[in-house]
Amino acid sequence: MTHFDQWVVVLMMKHLKKSMALGVCGLGLGLMSGCGGGSADTPQVTPPAPVVKLAGLDAQLLTGNKARLVINPGTDTTSYCVRTDANTPTAGDSCFVSQTTQEVATTGSATQATSVRLWAKTSAGVVSLHKALSLPGKTCSAEAYAASTASSLPTACLITDSGELVMALENTQAPGTVKNFLRYVNEGFYNGTHVHRVSSNFVVQGGGFVFNGTNYVKKSPTYASIALEPVATTGLSNTQYTVAMARSTALDSASTEFFINLVNNTSLNTTNGGYAVFGRVIFGQTTTLATMAKVVVKSSTILAGENSQPVTPLALQWAYQIQ
Repeated sequence: MTHFDQWVVVLMMKHLKKSMALGVCGLGLGLMSGCGGGSADTPQVTPPAPVVKLAGLDAQLLTGNKARLVINPGTDTTSYCVRTDANTPTAGDSCFVSQTTQEVATTGSATQATSVRLWAKTSAGVVSLHKALSLPGKTCSAEAYAASTASSLPTACLITDSGELVMALENTQAPGTVKNFLRYVNEGFYNGTHVHRVSSNFVVQGGGFVFNGTNYVKKSPTYASIALEPVATTGLSNTQYTVAMARSTALDSASTEFFINLVNNTSLNTTNGGYAVFGRVIFGQTTTLATMAKVVVKSSTILAGENSQPVTPLALQWAYQIQ
């Protein structure tokens, strides 16, 4: 039994009304590696971009299932054709226009991404594929964007089966953790993952597993784990609606899994070295999170002995950075 598990046992004894305590993968552990961990190496991360970027094409996701494409002109290119299908346009196709800013509709799907292909035409009439990228099928609501705009921090929007969440991310106080999280967000890692833990008087946890129709399968992190940014250093705290990294008992083992505190869990500031807070839910607290907290759960196949696994799989459909 890990130190974290021992603490859970004590907590359960003291607080019988709590529907669940942290399990082995517990917060990190689940707050653990299987719950949120990864390798213990220091991650190599770079500051995230606020929009989807490729050389020659930037895409800004807009409310209403739309995206604005900003084209960086290539050498000797005179016009551009944006397509969301696999068809190759001809030089005489009417889709070719000279505008370098265009809008495109996304699929509106919870599971199907939007494939965007930008074709370029030269002055000689030669057509070639300029750039291609994949965008989320859905974008967040005007209300979600308004909440984002009201914040001075970087924000991420998560579209789930239960609704939308907007997180404001403390990039000044927890810079390494935010960079790591946004790197995974911007690379689409969280799209199609599932919430594997719901404890109505504790946390909602996800970011590391995919339900394949039969079982929950661990999704392997694509980067090394990160160094713990303790609350004693950041000044942040595991209070209600804050977002923190799950990890194993190893302090520097967080990678992709995160949890949202449904109640004030300030004991997590120091338990087992503490769990790194890096943001707060600023939209969807009383709607989406409240709905999540009420899902029917069963005995977990991931967190042994914990009754916290959603009976009906709860997907994180899309996640992307707004600002």
